[in-house]
Amino acid sequence: MLVIPAIDISRGRVVRLVGGDPARATVYGQDPVATARGFAAAGATLLHVVDLDAALGRGDNQDLLTRLCGAVAVAVQVGGGLRSPEAVAARLGAGAARVVLGTRAVGDPDFVAACVAAHGDRVVVALDVREGRVAVDGWRQLAGPLELVLARLEQVAAPRYLVTAIAGDGSLTGPDLDLYRQLTRATRRPVLASGGVADLADLQQLAACGVEGAIVGTALYQGRVDLAQALSLPAAGGEVGR
Repeated sequence: MLVIPAIDISRGRVVRLVGGDPARATVYGQDPVATARGFAAAGATLLHVVDLDAALGRGDNQDLLTRLCGAVAVAVQVGGGLRSPEAVAARLGAGAARVVLGTRAVGDPDFVAACVAAHGDRVVVALDVREGRVAVDGWRQLAGPLELVLARLEQVAAPRYLVTAIAGDGSLTGPDLDLYRQLTRATRRPVLASGGVADLADLQQLAACGVEGAIVGTALYQGRVDLAQALSLPAAGGEVGR
């Protein structure tokens, strides 16, 4: 199982939100590029980077993302505000190894199909889940039930899913293991888990659920999880698939 450090960027800074609420943001760094280099030096093989400003429709950090991707020799998957084929192609062309599609992907499976046709399994579809429904628009609106959204995306051969349990995101309350067991039973596609990881035991439990990787944010920034130690767990490691 991959252990994937998260770098959420807002107004050029590294932040973490609790439950996706911009009003509950904590700043953990002024230099996302330095943060990315630190994670890469500790042994991470994949970084998960989100442009929160683009996701929330209040500007973007595109130049910074390009610099970040070019500053590390590891793969970077980038999400936030990617709602057109042109935006997807531009982000991949600017150095991202993968792109994460959220809001438009949920409502428009044909968009996913077009992106997959153009870029193959460099496409990741985000399923952000709150109370059994998929949230969109920076987690501010609820779309359809998870089962129905997933079924539509399976029909267009979405290559990989990033599933976030919104209630636990940034909270250090532990991952929603039932959610990930449900997802790994429902699809043969790889599943990345996000939300709630607080310690090494949580990572081991996620590995037992059969997920491909676990995204870790707040626990790293608060020192509750040592990245080098997490990467040395028997269940950790592995190659970054494209």
